[in-house]
Amino acid sequence: MTGMAPEHCENLYEQIADQPFVSEGIRPGGIRLTRRGLALARLVQDDVALDIGCGNGVTVEFLVHEHSIRAMGIDSSSALVSQGRAKNPALSLLVGDAEALPFADESFEAVLLECVLSLVTDRPRVFRECHRILKPFGGIIVTDIYARNPAAVPELKNLSTHSCLRGALDKNQLFYESSTAGFGNACFEDHSELLRDFAVQMIWAYESLDPFWHRLASCNADCSEVRRAVRQTRPGDFLFVGSKAVEKSESYEVS
Repeated sequence: MTGMAPEHCENLYEQIADQPFVSEGIRPGGIRLTRRGLALARLVQDDVALDIGCGNGVTVEFLVHEHSIRAMGIDSSSALVSQGRAKNPALSLLVGDAEALPFADESFEAVLLECVLSLVTDRPRVFRECHRILKPFGGIIVTDIYARNPAAVPELKNLSTHSCLRGALDKNQLFYESSTAGFGNACFEDHSELLRDFAVQMIWAYESLDPFWHRLASCNADCSEVRRAVRQTRPGDFLFVGSKAVEKSESYEVS
């Protein structure tokens, strides 16, 4: 996805988006983690929210139907957006770039990035774009993979596979980049058990994770390389919620 994910990732997500094991989105935790993020961000009925990297619109549909939030989505994959529109023509889904959002300043009460930051090419720019389009005190909700052993992040950067694993975040870097962009009151929660559950679902679907890595790398993946990197970095899953700061504020972590 231009500005969201390399072409290999985009093609794979298009192929598996309609599989039963990703019915709640191609991400650990699915709607369960989305619901938790909404609670922390305190979104209410008729708030205007943008789902960046919306895929086929699973989260947008949830926001609209379950919470009466005026939600729209944007994704760089025209195939996924078309798939979402075909399933539900009433959804507002657009094709676009996370690094150059086609919206006016202060347009939204909230933005969501679910397993998106680990795929973009310029995270600080995406943070700045989110800050620009949010209203004062607007909320940012991020779920993604992070390296619980940040010292091993370079090992992931050298992987031949293009995936969220390769872009797993360093928690400290996440706080730095978000605060530099102007986000405060940040809350970080570890939800690594959801990543383990998602891996189990993938194994059930593919019999092992190796076929998944092969497909992601267009059959050029060294699966032993991937397994070694996973052992060293100990990837986990997180939920991060912050707000567009008007003045200096504090951040905290929930264990």
